[in-house]
Parts: sequence; C-alpha cells; structure tokens
Amino acid sequence: MNNAFVIFILTYILIGIQNIPKLHINRPAGALLGAVAMVLFGVISLREAYAAIDLDTILFILGMMIIVAYTKVSGFFKIAEDFILKSAKNASSLLLLLIFSSGLLSSLFMNDTICLLFTPLVLELTNRTYLNPTPYLVALATSSNIGSVMTIIGNPQNMLIGLYSKIPFLEFLRILAPVTIVGLILNFLVISFIYRKEIANKPIVVRENNSSKIQIQKELLFVSLIALALLLVFLCLGFHPPAVAITLACLLILAGAAKPRKALEEVDWTLLLFFAGLFIVMKGVEESGIVNSIFNYVQRYISDGKLKQIINLSLGSSVISNIVSNVPAVILFSHFFSNLANSKLAWLTLAMSSTLAGNLTIIGSVANIIVFESAREKVKVGFFEYLKVGFPLTLITLIVGVVVLVFLS
Repeated sequence: MNNAFVIFILTYILIGIQNIPKLHINRPAGALLGAVAMVLFGVISLREAYAAIDLDTILFILGMMIIVAYTKVSGFFKIAEDFILKSAKNASSLLLLLIFSSGLLSSLFMNDTICLLFTPLVLELTNRTYLNPTPYLVALATSSNIGSVMTIIGNPQNMLIGLYSKIPFLEFLRILAPVTIVGLILNFLVISFIYRKEIANKPIVVRENNSSKIQIQKELLFVSLIALALLLVFLCLGFHPPAVAITLACLLILAGAAKPRKALEEVDWTLLLFFAGLFIVMKGVEESGIVNSIFNYVQRYISDGKLKQIINLSLGSSVISNIVSNVPAVILFSHFFSNLANSKLAWLTLAMSSTLAGNLTIIGSVANIIVFESAREKVKVGFFEYLKVGFPLTLITLIVGVVVLVFLS
C-alpha cells in the first residue's frame, strides 16, 4: 500500500502540475511513468497491468477521434468559422455566436477538438476587427466546457462515464441538456458584464483575407456528416458505443481513402496513451486497498439523501478535478459508485460537476490549456485575469446543475 500510495501521489503531481522547473514531462508521459512504476515496484503484475486497460474506452475514443479528424479534413469547421464571420454584426453578437457555436459543437465533436480549431479563428477575427481577444478566448474555453456537459461524446470524462454507467445516450442528453443551455446563456451574461467596456454594441467590419478562403471537399464532407448522423442514431438506439464509433471510423477510412494519412495525423494518439497509463495506475491503487479505505470514509457523504449526495459529490469532484484534472478524477470516483443505491444519479452528478469545475481556473481542464497555450505567442491571459470570469461562472453553473439534477434525475 505504501508503494502504491507514493506512486499515486507522484503520478498525480506530474499530471496536475505542468510547470515544475527543469522537469518537462507532459500528462501522457506522467501517466506512463506511473503505470510502469506500479509494475516495477510490484504493486501489480505485468499481466494485471495489461488487463487493467479498458479497451472499450480506448476503442471508443479512437473511433470518435477518427470521425472528428475526417470531419475536420473535409472542411466542416471552416464552414462554421465562415458562418460566424458573416453573421456577427457587432462585438456582442460575435461573443454570442462564438459561445453557442463552440458550445453546441463541443457536444458533438469533443471540447478539446473545438478549442484546437477555434483558437486560431478567434485570434484572426479579433485581430482583423481590432477587438480585445481576451474575452473571446475566455468565452471559447468556458463555453466548450459547458457545451460538452450534455452528451457522452462531449469530452473524454463523459465518454468514460457513459461507458461505465451504461446510461442511454438520450437519457443523458435529456437530463444534462438544460444545464448546458442555461450555462451558455449565463456564460454570455457573465463575460458581457465583466468585459462590458471591451464588448460594446458597435458594428464591426471584417477585412477580407484571401488566404483564409474556405476549401471544402464536398464528398468527404457529405460522408463525414452521414457518419456523424449515424453515430448519433445508433447511440440513441442503445448500440454498444465502442463498436459503433470504430465501425463508422473504418467506413470513413474506406470512403475517404485518398486522405487517410492526413486524417490519422489529426488523431491525438498521446491521449490514448494517457488513458492507458491512468487505468494501470488506478488498478494499482485499487489492488493496494487505498480505494477501499477512501471509500469507507467518504461513503456517508455521497449516499445520504438525494440533495446531499448531489451537493457533496459536486463539491468533491470540483476540488479533485482542479487538483488532478477531470479525467483522473472520474477514474478515481468510478470505484465508489458500484455499491451506491442510486448510482445513476452519482454518475450524472459527476459528469456535470467534473466538467463545469474545469472552468474554475485557467488550468482546470485540458480545453482551457489548449486555448491559452495555443494563443500564448499573441495573447497572454493571466491566472487572475481568467479567474474573475472562471470563479463566478463555475459557482453559478454548478448551482444550476444541482437544481436541474434535483428536479430531472
């Protein structure tokens, strides 16, 4: 148990703290080091490490990333960008369009993907319209997190929860969609108020930029959208998510045979390594008895009445998500839920709170890190600059999430 505990703590320090001086180890590498250490120090055997990797999760995420990659290569996201450019009449409407487009697209294409694609758009657009990019970058990060709450394909932690809990796609959507819709509206109001001097209702004029003209591959776009539609249909009908995702991904590879290499280069292979490493680390923690010890202590706080369960679990997951990030937090909490009387409520609460908690600080979620790291050469957003939006927004949206779960779950 001592070995497992030390490895667990060191692994999560590497995962949670990315600015350790003279130590340049990213999250996937940190998870891999922790996984190897669990085997080297005899906490689990190599065979147990192999068995600990949840292939359903790996397959599901891989399939989703391939579908998203082909959709990106086809030019779909360029169409979305062009729509925002043409539709925005003033700074306030631009903010509104950005929040709702990035939020709703995040529910279908994973929030990390939307942040990667939209960050350059925000920088280019604000540069061409002489707008302060900071509120729009903050809006992109926060809305992508809020938007990803409502589906099991909106972010990596929800994918885990969807597979673990077996909650049907439509039921998950029915209960958590109101959290997303109300949350996006609140996001617009909070940012508009805090940055009211920068976001005035004045007309904006976007200079033409020939280098950014849309290049659409119509056939691939059509096939990609068909694949996405079929994905949603099959998930709604209750088919096994990993089988659906990887099958449609393979069909896309066959249909887009001229571009498989370019599309596969878009897949975040290190994210799969990150998950595999975390599964092994958590298996070591479970085998050591640490999880049972923790569960015996916290069980009374997450099983004592519906309202108390929602509030306590929301608070706990919010704190842990901001210490070790939301994906590791979900894997940790997943060990507690199998024996709960109302495990479905616990899973839905975890999906809501662990995702919304990512908006608290600038390093609260991978989506936030993607936005501000991608933009750092042109715009630097400080910890406290972000916090003045992140703190009130997280608090308000978590309250909304608790209320929604009390009445709809």
